[in-house]
Amino acid sequence: MKKQIKSLVLISFLAGMVSRTVLGQFTIDEFGVQGNNGVNLPSILAPDPSGAIAGNVLIYLLPFGVTPGDVLLTEPGQPAPAFSDVLRFWNPAGNPNQSELIFYSDFSSADPADAPADVGLPAQLQVNTININEVGPEGNNGALYAANPGMPGADFSGVPTQYNIISDAAVPEPGTAALLVGGLGLLAGIKRYRQK
Repeated sequence: MKKQIKSLVLISFLAGMVSRTVLGQFTIDEFGVQGNNGVNLPSILAPDPSGAIAGNVLIYLLPFGVTPGDVLLTEPGQPAPAFSDVLRFWNPAGNPNQSELIFYSDFSSADPADAPADVGLPAQLQVNTININEVGPEGNNGALYAANPGMPGADFSGVPTQYNIISDAAVPEPGTAALLVGGLGLLAGIKRYRQK
């Protein structure tokens, strides 16, 4: 009976991790190649729908409606007003089934444009803004952002939404399938060990 309880606890834990990742955790980077649960979110290079930048910008197409607003990323060691990236959640029509996330990133002669999001920062910010600090050394930094109701990027349906924002280098994360296979392999290994 104890083995069955331990197995159920482990399976419940893994199922919780899988459902949390599948339902509301998105990885966003400056290259437009990240997504949800290892599945890429559609991203395009197109004229800025918010009109903040003349020219093409990196736009992620989100399959749900969000609260509009800007998330400002502050570099480690820099004061709060100085930000290096802006994630603009854009949904001017209030569409509950689709919205956009525009990724703006700064560039300079010391840090030249090397990604589609490196188009500069918008001069005007939206009214609904939030500042968050990046974590990690320059060249390999980012931030986790949990969008609670009313905050930029919050899902209209109320599903808790978390964004793993990779500011510079893309850092691969284990996919849900890898976690599930690893957990099942661990269960099989424990069962085999106990049978011997």
